Amino acid sequence: MKLRNLENAIRDSRHIVCLLGLSVATDCGCFDYRDRDSSYDVEERYGYSPEEIFSAAFLNTRTKQFFDYYREEILGKLGEPGPDLLTLKKMEDDGKVRAVITRSIYGLPQRAGIKHVVAMHGSVYNYHCAHCGRTYTIDHILKTKGIPLCQSCENPIRPDIVLDGEMIPNHLITEAAGEVERADTLLVLGCTMKATLTQTCIKYFEGSRIILINEEEDYSDNAADLVYHGKPRDVLPKIYR
Repeated sequence: MKLRNLENAIRDSRHIVCLLGLSVATDCGCFDYRDRDSSYDVEERYGYSPEEIFSAAFLNTRTKQFFDYYREEILGKLGEPGPDLLTLKKMEDDGKVRAVITRSIYGLPQRAGIKHVVAMHGSVYNYHCAHCGRTYTIDHILKTKGIPLCQSCENPIRPDIVLDGEMIPNHLITEAAGEVERADTLLVLGCTMKATLTQTCIKYFEGSRIILINEEEDYSDNAADLVYHGKPRDVLPKIYR
């Protein structure tokens, strides 16, 4: 697939919705809590696997251990928006991209200045008290040690993210479905066509083309209309200037 074909497809699109895969966050320097290569190291240091720690059950029963891991690993590697996200911001400013949908929790699109973001799994920048509902920012969590407690009722604060064992809020699914239904082009960046994000959203798509830009080749690529294998951070700035 030539870059010119992608350029023409983007130029001809009037309503693009971007599905932003988790590898985009990893390429931006964020901690990949699903990375199998880091599982052994995490288990050595914390005594539990990342899958066990990053769960609602672990947060509720081993709260201090959860936040020890969360501050060190998750908040320790927040990354920075890369050139692909800055290009998406320009595409939104130009009226090409109408929404970005992602399962990443690192708030990268928002930090790049993108306004319309559906963060299916929430954001590490937002927190609340599960008891009284008082809200907090990431700065408050970073300033505390151990279990962060609510300043109003002294109950534990929790991150506004979807942990393993929790359901995505219905209103976010509805919002994502509505955005995909209105799109004439679906731009899939940094994940395969069989990824959870893609499979969740594609059933609502009624537009004319699906563009996939992903470094990894996969048998599911043929479900897209246009495919280019490469890192989105390298490819997207070249096809939209």
